[in-house]
Order: sequence, then structure tokens, then C-alpha cells
Amino acid sequence: MNKIKIQSPATVANLSCGFDILGLCLDKPYDEIEVIKIDEKKVIIDIIDSPYSNIPDNPLENTGGVPALGIIKDFNLDFGFNIKIKKGIPLCGGMGSSASTASGVVFAINKILNQKLTKKEMLKYALQGESVSVTDAHADNIAPCLLGGLTLIRDTKSLDIMKIPISDFYVSLIHPHFHISTQDARDILPKEIKLSSAIKQWGNIGALVLGFSSKNNSLIKRSMNDIIIEPVRSKLIKGFNEIKNRSIELGAIGCSISGSGPTMFALCDDKNIAENIIDFSNSFYKKNNIGCDTYLSNVNNSGPSII
Repeated sequence: MNKIKIQSPATVANLSCGFDILGLCLDKPYDEIEVIKIDEKKVIIDIIDSPYSNIPDNPLENTGGVPALGIIKDFNLDFGFNIKIKKGIPLCGGMGSSASTASGVVFAINKILNQKLTKKEMLKYALQGESVSVTDAHADNIAPCLLGGLTLIRDTKSLDIMKIPISDFYVSLIHPHFHISTQDARDILPKEIKLSSAIKQWGNIGALVLGFSSKNNSLIKRSMNDIIIEPVRSKLIKGFNEIKNRSIELGAIGCSISGSGPTMFALCDDKNIAENIIDFSNSFYKKNNIGCDTYLSNVNNSGPSII
């Protein structure tokens, strides 16, 4: 195979109380990435015009370029890659945009290499790409993007990652038009937490995982409660409380910040509920003279797909 074109999906990291350890793969929005084998041992990146095309074309500064260079070096390839990226996932939006590029490039290159990379190697190279955009990168976006479905990262360093069974849900995504960088969103977090708060959070995380794996929506609803990260980050997001409260009133199972924000997500078991949440959110931000993108997505259980 000399070239391949794929879709690389957005993700929701954390899922409320699962900070840095839970991630969910979506079927939209997504990036389109084409990787073409070239004779020279180098990486050329072409950025295709889109509303989110303001990303570096220098391979050393691009989350897709770094893993491509690493694979060429580590496997001593006698060829390189021309990578064409059309971004469909908003930048600095909390939907795993940088991870989508990194994971999508690794997935595509692995196909060209006839599946030479193991799952753990793919995760390793994608994480190297993610490190371009944030200090101390975590796998809560790259894991669900590459593997699909709902993933649990037991340990990022050893890439001990597993998939958790999950039902078909509808996910409302609300992306107001202001940027919050991942690094800035990490820098404001508390360096220490009370033991009592940690105990409550651990209880919620354990019950949330059980709720998903046992298809117990009532337990998911009770457990999707972040008492440590959300109260801090939500202050950066105008309208967060209004969107969350109304989403729950409309029947969402849970609602919180997607990744580092400002995107918010609502998890729903009914498509009409998800659509009503999107309608309310669009109306809310229009009244406040703030632009807003919304998406209605299903759970993506397979990760990137070949176009």
C-alpha cells in the first residue's frame, strides 16, 4: 500500500469524574488525513484549508509529524511520508483535536506498513505526538481515538489501557467560540486535594465504570459527578451551569466538560433529548452573542476508519 486516506475521530476525555483516565470515541466531528509514501526519508505535511487549518506544517511542531518521524527512525525505513491533514475538529476545544491528528497519522502509517506496529507501539507513537501540544501528555484522548469505544487508562507510563463495554448512546457536543488551551486548563488545577474529596471522587469513578459495563444508566447518572476538576474549570466557560442544568432537566444521563473545554457534552439514551439539548444550547449562546458549534454524535466503537 502506497497511500491511504482516513477519518480520525474526536473524543471526550474524562467523562466527568474520570480525569486523565477515561475517554470516549465519537463518530463526529473528525479529521481527514491522507498519508502518501514518498521516496525520501522525510516527512512533508500539507495543511488542507478548513475552518481549523491554523496548525503547523513543520513536522517537528505538528502532532502528526512527530510520530511519523519517530517511526521512520525507529524502524529504519528507507522511505518517508507526505501527510495531508484537513482538520474538522475545532482547535483548543476539548474534543481531542491534537490527539486525532497524532492517532490518525499513526493508524494510517501502520496500514501502509502492513500492520507492523503493535497496539502498544501505536499508542506510544501517538502519545509522542500529543506531547507537542501539552506538557506531561496523557492518553485519555489518543486511547479512545485509536481503539474506539470507552477506554480506561490504568497507567499512562506503561500504557496499560483497556476498553470498557458501553451501550449505544447519543452525545450532544456544545462548542462555544472561545479558546481554552489544554495547558492553561491544567495549570489552574489544584495541586492538592482533601482526602474526603478524593474518597468521593474514587467512589464516583468506580461506580461509573461499573455503570457503563453493566449497562446501568441509573448508576451512570448518579456517578457522573466531578467534585474536583469541574468546579475549577467550569469557571472558564460562560454558560456552563445553564447548559448543564438544562441538559439534566431535559433528560440527559449526565453533562460535563469535554476534556479541558470549552466544549461541553451531554450523554443521552434518547436522540430527541440530545437534539433538544443542542437546540437549547444554540439558542442560549445566540442570545448571548457568542458563536457556537454543535454536534450530535453516536459512540464510535472502532476508532479511525478508511475512506
